[in-house]
Parts: sequence; structure tokens; C-alpha cells
Amino acid sequence: MAGKKISQLTALGGTYAATDLFEISKDMGGGTYASRKITGSELTSSIGAGTVTSVTFDPGETGFSVTGSPITTSGTIELSGTLIAAHGGTGHASYSAGDILYASGGTALSKLAAGTDTHVLTLAGGVPTWAAPATPANPTQNIIIACSDETTALTTGTAKVTFRMPYAFTLTAVRASVTTAPVGSVLTVDINESGSTILSTKITIDASEKTSTTAATAPVISDTALADDAEITIDIDTVGSGTAGAGLKVTLIGTKT
Repeated sequence: MAGKKISQLTALGGTYAATDLFEISKDMGGGTYASRKITGSELTSSIGAGTVTSVTFDPGETGFSVTGSPITTSGTIELSGTLIAAHGGTGHASYSAGDILYASGGTALSKLAAGTDTHVLTLAGGVPTWAAPATPANPTQNIIIACSDETTALTTGTAKVTFRMPYAFTLTAVRASVTTAPVGSVLTVDINESGSTILSTKITIDASEKTSTTAATAPVISDTALADDAEITIDIDTVGSGTAGAGLKVTLIGTKT
């Protein structure tokens, strides 16, 4: 064992003899050392020996319960319970299908039970909850109808265009436009549902203008409820006294009912 370091001893009662010598040195500073030799038997006597008389397990604030502690001779220590969230667990021992865990505090997890079919996850007071989906807003829609080609002068007449409504529609506004402005007098347009006008004041485009939005007289709607599959016809009552307008489009503005 000559030359062995104390740190190389694997355990008390290891492979060294009572007569083996060990040299222990102490740094005295200035590059000098004080050394002393001890025998294996002296080393064993210095370290000493002891006996474990009791083993105790303390679960602390983990949420576990302990049975069998302390052990003073022999036995088994058992843990039971659920590890709390503050120590990496959930704090819940059982779940139902569809449960969702969420943080209800800095060190706590709560369970949210499954909601009703088709319900959506939302927040109420900062806490997750299930709720029926909100009814989406009914957006404004525009139905634009071309009543002629772009260059041919318009002529008066009924049912210049006939089409059927694709769905029930609540009408909120109407307008018309042309690519060539009428000259001399206004251009007048009427809209009919199943043969009856829906306007108490018809759409007009003033002379030298291309849109009804600038007309001196605004159109007035008398029938706002257009039925699904209703037949819609567009009449042209006047086209301008000097030069007829061309390229007529009519726009229905509203929402799907």
C-alpha cells in the first residue's frame, strides 16, 4: 500500500493491512510541507465505525402519505397519494374522458369537464370554459347584374334582364351605373319582383353622370324582402334624350336572410 492516497481507499475495511504505512502531508506555506506517517490500524481507529438505527422518510408538502416510516430494524416504506402540481404532478388521481387540465393558480391545476357537442372552448373571467359558438355576423352582400354590353346604346323596355334570387335576401340599398353617361336627361331604371316593382322611387342616373349615387333624387325601396327563387326583372324606363347611356349595371345591396 506504499504510496497510496487516502482518497484511493474505497471503503473502511478495504484492501489494506494494519501494518501498511500512509503518509499524510500538510501544506505549511512557502513551498514547505509537514508530513506524518500512520499505519493501517491507526487509520481504521481514526475513522471509526457506526451503526444505522433508524430510517425515516418525510414526504414534505408533496401530497404523498407515508406508511412504514421509520424503519428501526427491517421493513418497507410505502408512498401513496397524488403528487401535487407545485412539485411537478397534477394533484388529480382520476380523470373522465374529455377532461382538460388548466392552471387555476401559480401552483395548482384544475380539471375542466368535457363540454356539450359542438360547443367551443372560450374564456370567462380569465378561466377556460365551454360555450355555444357565437352566431356569426351576417355580412353585407352585393348582387351585381349587367343589363347590357359595354358599348351599345341602351334602349327602353321591360325585363331587359331576368334572373332568380339564389336565396332569400333583405334589401337595404340599390344603385346603378353606366360606362357611357346619358346626355340631355336622366336614365331611369326599375326593379321588379315577380312582376311588381320593389321601388316607390325608381333609380335614376342624372344627365352627364355615370352613377346613381350622385343623382338629385335617391331611390326609395318599398319591398325589402326578396324571396328565395323569386323572379327579378329589370326595366329601363328612360335612357337620356340626347345621347343614350351604355354599359348599364344594377347592384342589389343587403344581407342573406
